[in-house]
Amino acid sequence: MSFAQYFKLIPKGFVSNDNSDFTVVNVPNAKQKDLYKNVLNAINSMYSNPQKGLSVVEGESISITAYEKEVLPIKLSNGLGKSIRKYDLSYKLTFLFKDGKIRINSPDFEARRYVESTYRGASGWTGDEWVTLKLVKVGKSKLYLFEDDGKVRFEDAYSGLNNHFNSLLKQIMEKSQNINNW
Repeated sequence: MSFAQYFKLIPKGFVSNDNSDFTVVNVPNAKQKDLYKNVLNAINSMYSNPQKGLSVVEGESISITAYEKEVLPIKLSNGLGKSIRKYDLSYKLTFLFKDGKIRINSPDFEARRYVESTYRGASGWTGDEWVTLKLVKVGKSKLYLFEDDGKVRFEDAYSGLNNHFNSLLKQIMEKSQNINNW
């Protein structure tokens, strides 16, 4: 699958191709209010209940906060081999508008999954808890994406996150361009 790469994931989060925390999509000859309306319509058509997570400044900006269950599969070692665990994603996408331009801020996200209590032998049971995939190592956690040298630890999680957000943004941009063409 080949398409515009809006952002790539690095240890500090998503960055654009020029390493900034936003990217600009040029839409020549388009008015700010039309770009705003088209992106808003695209988002409304893609999410089942967008109003719940929608925050807008009329004609100027749109932020959508969303939650998707089990959309990021990660192959993890479980002591006996590797098994696939699916992580939920919660995220925020923000769009700002000017005549002829749409600014997309870097996605903010959290990837986590719910782990039910398990028996740990001599140390007993561990409780139910949410575990979060961190970008970089925090404390003794083994669940992080980038080593200290920037090397990717879980390739499937890395490519999964990059693909998820870039294809989501691509879908919103494509839908927003097709709104008034009926």
